[in-house]
Amino acid sequence: MTADLRKYKNLISVLVFSGLGLFNSCIDDFADLNSNPSTITKPNIRFLFTQCETAFQPGDYSQWFYGFDYMSNWVQATVPGGGNSNKLNVITQTGCGYQVNELLRYANEIKYQVSLLGEAEKAKHEYIPYLCNPMLVYLSMEDADMYGSRQYSEAEMARYGGTLKPKYDTQPELFDLWLKQLDETIQYLTEKKPVDILGTQDFVYKGNLAKWAKFANSLKLRIAARLINIDKERAIKIVNDASKSPAGFLETLEDDFVYNKGKRDNNWNNDISVAAGSRQLINFMINNRDPRLFYIFQKNDYNSNVVQGFFDQKRALPSYVEKNVEYTLDANGKKVFKNWKEPGEPWVRYYGLPCQVELNKNPAYDEYFDPNNSIFCLFANDGAKKTYTPIAYRNAESIKGLLTYTYPDVPGVKPVQDKEPYGWYGLYFSAGETNLLRAEFKLLGATLPKTAQEYLSAGVELSVRGYNNVAGLNHLPYYDITYVNDKHDKSIKLTEAQVQDMLTHDVYKLTGSQDENLEKVYIQQYIHYLMAPMDLFVTSRRSGIPMSGSTLLPYEQFDPVLGDKYLIPRRFPVSAPNQSDILYDITIAAYEAQNYTYSGEAFNTPSTLNSQRVWYDKGPDFGKGPKK
Repeated sequence: MTADLRKYKNLISVLVFSGLGLFNSCIDDFADLNSNPSTITKPNIRFLFTQCETAFQPGDYSQWFYGFDYMSNWVQATVPGGGNSNKLNVITQTGCGYQVNELLRYANEIKYQVSLLGEAEKAKHEYIPYLCNPMLVYLSMEDADMYGSRQYSEAEMARYGGTLKPKYDTQPELFDLWLKQLDETIQYLTEKKPVDILGTQDFVYKGNLAKWAKFANSLKLRIAARLINIDKERAIKIVNDASKSPAGFLETLEDDFVYNKGKRDNNWNNDISVAAGSRQLINFMINNRDPRLFYIFQKNDYNSNVVQGFFDQKRALPSYVEKNVEYTLDANGKKVFKNWKEPGEPWVRYYGLPCQVELNKNPAYDEYFDPNNSIFCLFANDGAKKTYTPIAYRNAESIKGLLTYTYPDVPGVKPVQDKEPYGWYGLYFSAGETNLLRAEFKLLGATLPKTAQEYLSAGVELSVRGYNNVAGLNHLPYYDITYVNDKHDKSIKLTEAQVQDMLTHDVYKLTGSQDENLEKVYIQQYIHYLMAPMDLFVTSRRSGIPMSGSTLLPYEQFDPVLGDKYLIPRRFPVSAPNQSDILYDITIAAYEAQNYTYSGEAFNTPSTLNSQRVWYDKGPDFGKGPKK
């Protein structure tokens, strides 16, 4: 996709829909308006803003289906269930990019409608367009992360006398535009101090304008992080200036940008397959007692009942599972499950996959991949096979709501299911993130009031609590209740003891050299972004974390024999539009200005996508650690 026009929708029908304000949790009843909705010709600006928030979708179905799995696998956070193949670095298409366009349509219409109001009404409404700015910056930043130049400043303006051929803004221009938009929002909200009229039509912050100002100011930290390898001095100045802003940063759990469109919203209707956690990441989180493990990944199927089922049928358990099982032998020599060894439930229900390519063809790794579907299974009395997974996959219910979860048990047991139709909550920006970013910048020389250790400790704790909060709102399996048929099952709900235990571990303490401390901070950013794969990828790309040879969270060669054969793309491919496209010349000129290959056999090869980078991507190679 290269053109706004290609995705341009009929704004008349869109605005009629937006006037209806169709949201379970944030509706103004038309009966109260004393109007017939079929006769409305002028959109209600408050309802338009609700629709604008609805268009804010940093992780929609197409992104998860086409792009996010690639990025997570490339930075060794996840591994496909069947293992990495020798095509792991090959990508042909993505659904990521131009996520901001629909949001632009509503933001531009809101601004236009405000301009038509009389002075008294304009004074009440004129703050609303400013609330659109941080959402626009958030999405356009992610669009630019993998493509570079984007249509933004002139985009979606044809309806208001603008051009049908919007220019491509370069990344340097975009960074300036983003900062300007954020500054305008912060200045208006902090100086004008408008009185909110949105209320629950703002389903994110419920009309709390101080939190919108914090959100805008905190986004500057994301911008600075992307500039760190190309203009460190400017990046630090951005952070220093933001720290002096009267807006402040997202600092508490109550400040988190938690996104939920309604009680019955499931984020999207389609299902996706989710990858498993990588072995080194899962082990790192278990060894350092990081409870985010429970919310990012799903418990495996090997509860105590299933383990006993394998014992009863004298079938082998994966060795990594059995090493955590305490059992006795009965009079016939049969194993009888007694308890889980330390660290016990729920930690012993999480195991990851190795990252190396083609391991599913190596018999030595059959207990990870079961390529013949003969290991991870039990049999019913009639011979029917029931399959189980010992591996921890990404928690699908943390991505998409309204899922049915079936608790694992042995064949013949009536299935117990979690079918409750809860809406979906997404943690899109948080106090955990702002603290973790400030920990990095404090180490890099920013003038900030607290120590890097204070920011790191607060960042990790708030990240954990933020993930726990949305896990509760999403009612993840095992959160509210344990499995009734398994007396050894434990809840994944966060406990204070878990928080305190976690923070005692050395990986959360900045007691080493500058390089060692930076690695620890980057690892925590990496973990925080596990449910936001675009930011996960950007963090790994700019930091070189995970790092080869690390004693904490090591980067592993995808092929230990061939070494760096598997070049990992640094951006997504672009392709030439049809020559009949009215944006053809503009698009090609934007590609050529960035030295992008866009046609022929090489436009999407790993070597092309690794060497032809977006403007700000001057970071280290993957696995090489922070740039010196």
